[in-house]
Amino acid sequence: MEGITWKGSPNHYDGRQGNKVDRITLHVMAGYLAGTDTLFSRSSSQASSTYGVGGNGEIHQYVSEDNGAWADGSAVSNLRSISIEHQGGLDFIPCTEACVNASARLCADIARRHGLGRLERGKNIFLHRDVPPYTHPACPDLCPNGLDWQAVIDKANQINGYGGNAMANAGDEVWNWAYKPNGKNATPGGNMYNLLAYELPQRVRDSIMQYSYKGSAPGGNIYNTICFEIPGMLKHLTKTIETQQQQISELSEKISKLEGTTK
Repeated sequence: MEGITWKGSPNHYDGRQGNKVDRITLHVMAGYLAGTDTLFSRSSSQASSTYGVGGNGEIHQYVSEDNGAWADGSAVSNLRSISIEHQGGLDFIPCTEACVNASARLCADIARRHGLGRLERGKNIFLHRDVPPYTHPACPDLCPNGLDWQAVIDKANQINGYGGNAMANAGDEVWNWAYKPNGKNATPGGNMYNLLAYELPQRVRDSIMQYSYKGSAPGGNIYNTICFEIPGMLKHLTKTIETQQQQISELSEKISKLEGTTK
């Protein structure tokens, strides 16, 4: 790809230890391209990336694609990935449309040269926060001025002739799906996470506690059954057993007396 400026960083693996490139990892700089140039030039930083994309769409390369960069916080991922940093990540530093467009062209070029095919998150392109051990949970999109990674993927796929976003973001769409019982969200911001983590357990609990069983007292439900009716039934049963035991004892005494009289 033309228009890439070589900067070079001493921070990288020598080669890829037998691994082939099968993925791209997207990062955000939390800064400007110039600052990233300086950071990656220092061996003391112990950090690098294969590429960096600036706010004007300029692309710098720090590590040869033949080597693994020190970017993802995981040797397994570093040795299989080409990593791309993007300007942004702070309140006062935007991740621009020019940056997104340049990144899309770069991702398309990488995918084409390495035979990655259609780019799909979780398959052959990852966010930094997707990579175990998940040391950067906000990178590259859950931070101020984060990267619009979906736009990068969609545009890269369009460049390579795949078109559309199809199922690339299906996981996020399902997880963040806003369900609307009775025409509105069950809770503000209701989504699949809230449904599974909070609302379903509460609904199951309430359904059990409020379940009306046949033959119960008026308003009878599991709560009343457990807290009131069963203890009451046990108390009544205990009294019945005590009464029967008393009757049995009295009957036994009468039988003994009768036996003594007949002898």
